[in-house]
Amino acid sequence: MADPLGMTEPQAARALSVHPDTLRRWRKKGAIGYTITPGGRVRYSSEDIRRLVRNMHVEPVLGSTLGA
Repeated sequence: MADPLGMTEPQAARALSVHPDTLRRWRKKGAIGYTITPGGRVRYSSEDIRRLVRNMHVEPVLGSTLGA
């Protein structure tokens, strides 16, 4: 079952086949949307990931949990 708050940074990085540091750089540049949980954790929605894939032509890992 998907986390209703979205993917964690390691999960999103794995889905995008990039290092978490790369994902953090993209986030800081505004290249990917994200939310901050009440506890201060970064989360990425499936739509955030799909949008990045469309905009940057990043190939997601087969079998990743991006949803439908």
